[in-house]
Amino acid sequence: MTDRVTVLLPVDDAEAAARSLAPGLGPLEGRVFGVVDNGLWASMLPVRAALARWAGAEGAAIEVTPFDHLAPDFAEQQRALGPFAGRVAAAVTGLGN
Repeated sequence: MTDRVTVLLPVDDAEAAARSLAPGLGPLEGRVFGVVDNGLWASMLPVRAALARWAGAEGAAIEVTPFDHLAPDFAEQQRALGPFAGRVAAAVTGLGN
């Protein structure tokens, strides 16, 4: 079975109530949180800075991986997502343009 991530965007209260939230991550100390960033959103710079401050205060860390479909090494970036997913407890993505 392949692991998958499902993103749910409930549009009304009835749909939101029918879906359970993901369980919490438990203690954060020593955990690594990922950031997948394609570099197209200027807002990701302050998001990454805020996550780094939060992680430091919690005894956690962040790891950033690029995911830029225009980069010459995009195939390597895609292949790197598997090992990246194995190293992080959760991830934030900044993808789009």
